[in-house]
Amino acid sequence: MRPIVLAVLALVALTGCTTWQGPTEITVPAGQYDRSMQTAVDTLNRLGYRCTVIDREAGVVDTDPLRAGSLVEPWRTDNASLSDAAANTVSPRRRQVRLSWTPVGAGQPLVEPTTLGGPEVPGSKAPQPGTDLAAAPLILRAIVSLEQQYTPGDRISPYSASLSSGFAEPRSATDGPVDRGTWTPIGRDEATEQRILGLIERALGGAGDPGDKKP
Repeated sequence: MRPIVLAVLALVALTGCTTWQGPTEITVPAGQYDRSMQTAVDTLNRLGYRCTVIDREAGVVDTDPLRAGSLVEPWRTDNASLSDAAANTVSPRRRQVRLSWTPVGAGQPLVEPTTLGGPEVPGSKAPQPGTDLAAAPLILRAIVSLEQQYTPGDRISPYSASLSSGFAEPRSATDGPVDRGTWTPIGRDEATEQRILGLIERALGGAGDPGDKKP
């Protein structure tokens, strides 16, 4: 039974390779900062994410990790493609989103000074006021961190589930605390980044229904 299930999942993954094509960043006109942030938060909420940090002064929105939807959850809308859902079915994964607003031109490369005077002495220079995000054109970017679940001590056989086994790794007290976490980072999910930015851009532009959940 298991080989049949795996074959079906592999077929679905191959037929669902098309991923979301969207922007890698959004230009927010001056004066639209508050509206764009509220739209972004609403979009993340509709996708199932819980926004735990909404820092309007710093221009940052962070979410809690959200377990990614699988093929047995057709009502989930957080995946950018069917192949993502198939991968999440075989091995559970979760995503965490960070949105950031920065003024246009703030990412210019650093210029090496002509003379080096050493580090600044604390208190020798007055602090500079923060950039007024509400009065400047901004760039909105997204970073989606992808993590995969694993079981510590599992030794999975590539040939048969009956050949899988477990192991224990004893550690002495000098090795420090043992990490008991069951999630490990595996990279960025750029397709989901583009999908989130595309939905935000659509809602800001008024094109279509802002609640559209097209995968």
